Amino acid sequence: MKNYISLLSLIILSNIALSQGTAYEQGMKKAFSLWGENKTTEASALFERIALAEKENWLPYYYAANVLIASSFTTEDKVKTNEMLKKAEEHIAAAHVASPDNSEITTLEGVLYTGYVAMEPEVYAMQYSNKIMGLHEKALKLNPDNPRARFNKIEYEIGTARFFGQDLSTFCDALKETKPLFENPEKGDAFFPSYGVERLDATMTQCGCE
Repeated sequence: MKNYISLLSLIILSNIALSQGTAYEQGMKKAFSLWGENKTTEASALFERIALAEKENWLPYYYAANVLIASSFTTEDKVKTNEMLKKAEEHIAAAHVASPDNSEITTLEGVLYTGYVAMEPEVYAMQYSNKIMGLHEKALKLNPDNPRARFNKIEYEIGTARFFGQDLSTFCDALKETKPLFENPEKGDAFFPSYGVERLDATMTQCGCE
């Protein structure tokens, strides 16, 4: 998960054309740049301002939440982490309104609740584990070819297996089957999610996959 946090914004930004583009494109690029500089509060706030101007576009709210969720995994202060996740919940709710039954938003919501489990596993693991798996499974039903939904589900299962000291190599086949899904990203908005293969590669290494 930490590899995801450190690389995500830079990977996304590197996949976006560097032309000036519209005010929306310029604003989104600026927000990704702030995220890449670890200016979490500023990045999320800018994504939120863009979302208020682009009321029918789910992507700014999606990334406003994503910034906070990713940062929550590296924040030691539980009070601050909880604040980040609560704010991310609001952004995800707004994204759902803009785009109901969206696989990307649904699986990100699963990662949101994983943030609570990571913050206090003794409090939230039993409370949210079924919810997390249910969200990833719903995301896969909405789009069976969504690589992030598939990988997020496997990653959570790996985390559980690691906690109980189980053999992680048993996940290698599922990870290998997921990787090709990253090769054909969905076309459309330049900012549509296309990240994740780097996390998958790192996870395969951790699991000892050949």
